[in-house]
Amino acid sequence: MKKSNFVRLMFVCLLLNAGLKEVLADAQDKYDPKKNLTCLITTDFYIVHLTTYQEPKKDGDSKRNKFEPYCQELPGDGLTYLAIDFIDRDLRQMPVEMRVVEALPNPDVEGEMKDGATIAHEPVKQYNTGVAQIQADFPKPGQYTLIVSVGDDMFADKIRIPLWVGVSSPFKWTSFLPYLIAFLAVVVGYGLYRFFLFMHNRKHPRKD
Repeated sequence: MKKSNFVRLMFVCLLLNAGLKEVLADAQDKYDPKKNLTCLITTDFYIVHLTTYQEPKKDGDSKRNKFEPYCQELPGDGLTYLAIDFIDRDLRQMPVEMRVVEALPNPDVEGEMKDGATIAHEPVKQYNTGVAQIQADFPKPGQYTLIVSVGDDMFADKIRIPLWVGVSSPFKWTSFLPYLIAFLAVVVGYGLYRFFLFMHNRKHPRKD
């Protein structure tokens, strides 16, 4: 019976170890801005994919000596290229306007942002290839918004994409979800170990 409990425990530990490695690897990829290229932006009507490329700094910083892809968080201000891939093919046949604006705190509504000065603008046009690009030169660190307007009238649908330039995005509890899962996996594994140990000692009590 002792051997059977040991085999069960080893099997459970192997499963937990495999699951823990997968969760931690997923968490590492998710929060590495250079690996996180699955930047899908969804609205009630459309799905687009965002990729941002920032021009390297010319100050001898070896960490940024070439163009690197990012998502909505950029390491600093400066010249940046933003590319939007239209997942919905219908968007390729529709007029699209793009604008990058500064996001400012709204004094009338706590916790909300309002549009400030325009940083970059691309007039209305159709993107038959399905890829729209805009170039923005961010003057300083802060929060900005990329506004993609679908349609050329006052009823145009707007896809609003927040951008954090040289600053961190707001704290989200979901960012700790992978680590919480890993912690729970360890707790469950330890609990199973104690359970099997208890059952073994109950059936095979020690004789002093």
